[in-house]
Amino acid sequence: MMQGQERGYGPQGGQYGAHHQQQQGPGGPSPQARSQFQWVPATNGSIPPNAVQGGREKDGKPLYIARQWYKGGLHPGKAAPHLDGFYMCYDSKEVQLKEYFVLCGPAKALQWIEVNGRVEPNGALWTPVTECHEADGKPLYIAKTRYDGGEQLGKAGPHLDSYMCFPYGDKERDAKHYYVLAYV
Repeated sequence: MMQGQERGYGPQGGQYGAHHQQQQGPGGPSPQARSQFQWVPATNGSIPPNAVQGGREKDGKPLYIARQWYKGGLHPGKAAPHLDGFYMCYDSKEVQLKEYFVLCGPAKALQWIEVNGRVEPNGALWTPVTECHEADGKPLYIAKTRYDGGEQLGKAGPHLDSYMCFPYGDKERDAKHYYVLAYV
């Protein structure tokens, strides 16, 4: 276990704070593991059945893992009925979009890996969910952090100087202590 790492369970039973005990091998999880998940189109705050809840607001309202194309990249963020759409951060701003894709599948097949500082999954004993990227192809990982009494969703990447960023209160916020979504 990494120093300072804790174990627990996130929303919908997805493990959180744990790390995988065995190397998953080159290429990450099997195609079967990845095939359990799909990105379902949604609009205006709608959330499809079997959506993966990744975070929550300070009042307990759920936040769901979502993504959308923006300026040539495929960016992760959050969606929820009370948000009336999808929120992501880009260029130091909070961006709202009405159309997006929600991650759906068994949350128990995912885990949250604790990270302090820059995320470097190469050679790690876990494989991040790598379904997002910058316009230039650099990977973006689905991430969350504890902030203002809730768990906010955002993005992390080895190339990000801010380590992890997330949309909150009309701004892009940064975190050095956060969790990255990975396959169990």
